[in-house]
Amino acid sequence: MELRQLEYIVAIAEHRSISRAAQSLYISQSGLNQQLIHLEKQLDTQLFYRTTHHLELTQAGKIYVKNAQDILTIRKNTYMQINDLIDSNTGILNLGLTAEHGINMFSEIFPDFTKHYPDVTLNLTEGSVKLQHEMLISGHLDLGFVMLKDFDRINLKYVHLFYERLVLGVPRNHPLAQKYASDPGEPFPTIDLALFSQDRFSLIFASSTMRNVIRPLFEQAGYEPNILFETSMNHVLVKMVRQGLCCTIIPQSHASHSEEIA
Repeated sequence: MELRQLEYIVAIAEHRSISRAAQSLYISQSGLNQQLIHLEKQLDTQLFYRTTHHLELTQAGKIYVKNAQDILTIRKNTYMQINDLIDSNTGILNLGLTAEHGINMFSEIFPDFTKHYPDVTLNLTEGSVKLQHEMLISGHLDLGFVMLKDFDRINLKYVHLFYERLVLGVPRNHPLAQKYASDPGEPFPTIDLALFSQDRFSLIFASSTMRNVIRPLFEQAGYEPNILFETSMNHVLVKMVRQGLCCTIIPQSHASHSEEIA
């Protein structure tokens, strides 16, 4: 069992296409196809079902790919541990970052990181929590930075960095804001979300892990929010509230005191 052969089969499984896998591996499609045919003859079983549009793993293929991914991860970790042992401080680190939070954090730590580890190359991938989880499992990421609740965790090792509150953002001219909101610079007050059942909301996109945290808040308040707009960017939500178009719920780190927003 050659390591390169493992990489070939894993790539075919990920792309579900020999042509796309060959492009990603920078080898010919015919050469990759021959590798697959040779391996299936060697194993005396089929690893993929061929359809008109793509390939699907057989049960034997699922077993092969799962163990191939484990072997490739072990190889990578072995080299990393040896590099750590000899304190070479060289290599490649594949990082996953969420939009906004991850990028903001990275921009803060990057200057110090490169100062201490100038010979470490960082490969960055911006992606959702779901995408980062998939890439961590497949070995395409070494480390991911995600925002999630405990129930969103899967079979990975997690290191907790910080907890963050979610806050309600309301146009400053909203009647309830005029009655209950604190002045800019003062601590945030508390208000019942049920009072905003007639308002429109713009929220983070529906399949995000943060939306999974927000959704039960409306359920407890007894209503489904009237959605004006969904986005992956919290700063867009802030801008829409600032223009008086809607209310929103965002992480506190994106909630700055403003004359337009309560």
